[in-house]
Formats: sequence, structure tokens, C-alpha cells
Amino acid sequence: MSKDYQMKIKTYYLPLLLLSIFLAGCSNAITVKGKVEFSDGQPLEFGKVVFENDKNSFVGRIGKDGNFSMGRLKDGNGIPRGNYRVYIAETHKMIRDNKYAPQIDKKFSSSDTSNLQFDIQKKTTDISIVVERHKTGKEK
Repeated sequence: MSKDYQMKIKTYYLPLLLLSIFLAGCSNAITVKGKVEFSDGQPLEFGKVVFENDKNSFVGRIGKDGNFSMGRLKDGNGIPRGNYRVYIAETHKMIRDNKYAPQIDKKFSSSDTSNLQFDIQKKTTDISIVVERHKTGKEK
């Protein structure tokens, strides 16, 4: 390696690398991931988990295995620290002829009625959310 190349690495690239590592570690975003399942242990296979507070809302898609990850602009890139009210959205399943049926109890479809609240402070937060199935007229 030439001395000019070594000097360039020490002068330009090494400080940029260290600064990048430092800035990545200073992110305010908290990784929030988890699973949504029914009380019988079966996963909720689709929908969205919504975390909201007085300033913002953040959405994570629920996968077929019930897992989700929260993000600001995309799934998985984290959310800011804070207290959040949580609800589950877009869980209606098409049953036939463009007719849809709810999968979860309607109380989980609003942050006002879900009783789901989380204080997100740790750098990585794993959350388990248990929901109840939608009650048909016969079950009520």
C-alpha cells in the first residue's frame, strides 16, 4: 500500500466511518416488534398494528405468522420513545362474493376501547398482543 493511500484512509475514510457508526448508535428510533395472536394461541394472519400518541401514529403490518415490526416510513425502522395507545386495523377477511367478515372483536379496532397501552423506552422492545375473536350473533 502506498503512503499516499494510507494517509488518505487515515485522513478521510476512517473519520467518516467512525462518524457513521456514532450517528447510527445515536438514533432515537426504538425497534418494536411482536406478535398478535388469539387467546387460543393461533396467530392473527393479517391486518395492521397501530401505535398512536398525541403527536403521531405508526403502523406495522401483521404477517401470516402474526408477527409485526413497527416503523416510521416503512416496517421495521423503529419509532420514538414514548407512551402509546394501540389498536388493530384492517382485519376483515373476504369470505365470498366480495363480502367481508371481521376477525377480531370490535373493541380492538379503536385505541379508545382496546385497553392496549405500551410504554416504549428500551432500544429493542418485544410485544405480545392477545386479541379476542369476533363474536357472531350466536355467541353474544
